[in-house]
Amino acid sequence: MKVQKYNSDYIETLKMYKQAIEEANIAVWQWNPKKNVFFASTALKAITQYDINSFNSLFSFIKKIAIHEDRESAINDLNFFMEGKVSFYRSEFRIVTKANELKWILFKGNMIKNENGEVNSIFGVASDITEEKNSKKAFVENVYYDSVTKLPNRDLFLIDIKNILQKTIYLNQEGAIIFVDLDNFKSINDTLGHDFGDLILKVFSQLLNICVKDYGNLYRLGGDEFIVLIEKFDSIEKLEEICNMILDYCKKPFEINEKQLYMTTSIGISIFPRDSYDANDLLKFADLAMYESKARGKNTCTFFEQALSESYTRRILIENELKEAIKNNEFSIVYQPQIDALENRIFGFEALLRWNNKKLGFVSPAEFIPIAERTGIILDIGNWVLNKVCKKIREFKAKKYRFNNVAINVSPIQTKETNFKDKIINVCKENEIALSLLEIEITERTLIELNDEKIADLYELIKKGINISIDDFGTGYSSLSYLTVIPINTLKIDKSFIDNIEDEKNRAVIECILNLSKSLKYKVIAEGVELKDQLEILMNLGCNIVQGYYFSKPVGEDELEEMLKNN
Repeated sequence: MKVQKYNSDYIETLKMYKQAIEEANIAVWQWNPKKNVFFASTALKAITQYDINSFNSLFSFIKKIAIHEDRESAINDLNFFMEGKVSFYRSEFRIVTKANELKWILFKGNMIKNENGEVNSIFGVASDITEEKNSKKAFVENVYYDSVTKLPNRDLFLIDIKNILQKTIYLNQEGAIIFVDLDNFKSINDTLGHDFGDLILKVFSQLLNICVKDYGNLYRLGGDEFIVLIEKFDSIEKLEEICNMILDYCKKPFEINEKQLYMTTSIGISIFPRDSYDANDLLKFADLAMYESKARGKNTCTFFEQALSESYTRRILIENELKEAIKNNEFSIVYQPQIDALENRIFGFEALLRWNNKKLGFVSPAEFIPIAERTGIILDIGNWVLNKVCKKIREFKAKKYRFNNVAINVSPIQTKETNFKDKIINVCKENEIALSLLEIEITERTLIELNDEKIADLYELIKKGINISIDDFGTGYSSLSYLTVIPINTLKIDKSFIDNIEDEKNRAVIECILNLSKSLKYKVIAEGVELKDQLEILMNLGCNIVQGYYFSKPVGEDELEEMLKNN
């Protein structure tokens, strides 16, 4: 008998391979399905803590130690390989070791067949990939999950929606994106701090999960914006039911750190593939529908319609054109007289901004001012108006025209500027006009949302002679008690009250405002007076300074000067 002899180099090489495999914690295994014999190197016992000799097949191994959630898929991987559906065996699954540890294990292998095509042997390697999986999980959580709420983020949403879109189109189904936004969340962050804001987001995300867990997946896009991704729904009514459930939950106060907060949400919905086949479009459409909910008064839901997209396109065009409007000399100011009906003379004027754009034509302030405020362009526009009006006041006073003051509307964005007070004073000084010739009009909501520092600034402006009026009084908080503590000296009664002045209740409210204003020594101006009957009722109630079409529409500078010549 001839004995095979190996040289020392070959033996040394085998030892090196064996050592490398053992140090890499890689197990070598072999399974003979015909004889029900399963063999594995000692490394597999080191990974699992099980006696490998107790298993007679790879199937019995998987059934014994694979966790319940992964067992079926692991068995399927092996069956697919043995049936020839895949050319190479690969399977990742979690196991519970004999020491009750949870690990990830990776099996890779191939097979040898006999001349009849029957499987003689399946062999391969197995390795512990727990550390790799945990690192990958940490990476995924860092990249694809929100750190505050632990919800999947925008990036993962875009991955998921693209996959679901393909499936939905293939199966001829419909799905939906529900865009949920907390109303007035920024003011909570500003007043109570970001840590408190994060607590609210955590609580709100838990509430949303309760509402939608049976219908879809929840994501946090960022800030106070959340998305519910619904892969399939039965009817529009079901979507409305989900949204109404969210709105109803928000009717209850949020109890956080012994504070009770009432919060509302605005919701927008886009449907796929009905509204679009594109993930980014669907997200934009749901966002547009959500903003429409805010425009409708918040605390409601809106389905996307094509008209909203057209509105969005116009809004973007307005925003872009506004950026160059001052440079292109597109703004102008018109003035509406405020009449002292008792003396039959012009008391003052309100300066009103107008915009005529080459592409858009005349754009209403009601349309472009909110866009200017949201983009911050209002600050440049406000400075332009302030300078323009003060120059006109100086020009008219130089001509000895008689009037008390000119009012300009001031955005809440302007009042929050650090140099707001100084800017008002300096512009008046630069134009050498008395501060009492200028009146700034601010809405009720703006005044109430100002912090103590800004309220102190307004008090200082009043002390220096600037007039401060509440515009559209009665349409905001409508609480008369706060009039005793905020810095104002003029009230402007809103047109909506004047329109219905013949109604007994409206008249009673106007009379109440006038009596309180008289006690507080506030000047009162009635806006929107269009009829002689309205004027007569107002004068009988003791309000003689009025503004409205009954006397004059807003006029240009030339017509304004003619009025002042005859005043």
